[in-house]
Amino acid sequence: MDCDTVNDVNDQGQLSNMAHKTKQVFRDQKTTIVADTGYYNYLEIIDVVDESTELLIKPQKGKQNKVASGFDKANFKYDSINDRYICPLGYELPFQWNGKQDGKEYRRYTCEAFDFCGHKESCTSAKGGRAVTRLSDEEVIEQITENTHRQSNIYKQRGQIVEHPFGTIKRHWGYTYFLT
Repeated sequence: MDCDTVNDVNDQGQLSNMAHKTKQVFRDQKTTIVADTGYYNYLEIIDVVDESTELLIKPQKGKQNKVASGFDKANFKYDSINDRYICPLGYELPFQWNGKQDGKEYRRYTCEAFDFCGHKESCTSAKGGRAVTRLSDEEVIEQITENTHRQSNIYKQRGQIVEHPFGTIKRHWGYTYFLT
């Protein structure tokens, strides 16, 4: 819908800029924005999503905790009714406190059974016990991830349409890469 030249090293800070320009073109129409992983930025995503905008974007692969085999956050279930997490072994992680870091508000949940759990070495290397954080808008992020997975055919079309011009431009200019 638009293009822009910026001095940023990557696209992570450009999602809301491009999305708002797209919304101006479509005005009151429901809009689906499909963006590649390079645009994935929590604060940008929260800024873009509203009732008239659907966003399809794959999350970036996060750092894998070497110690947490089988005990990464994805294996902990969130209980929204009681505002707590349940670990893979069934122990509860109740809400402890709110925090804010890098502009992101989150809630922290800690395991009360950590001292007597037989799997604590597999779960975490933290001396204070296992903790899980939940972003204040994490349900929005979860919904976007679910929608992107459900509509993977649309996401694949993005690559087929958009990636070809970049490859053509790079080959024409004699570049096989932009950044090293």
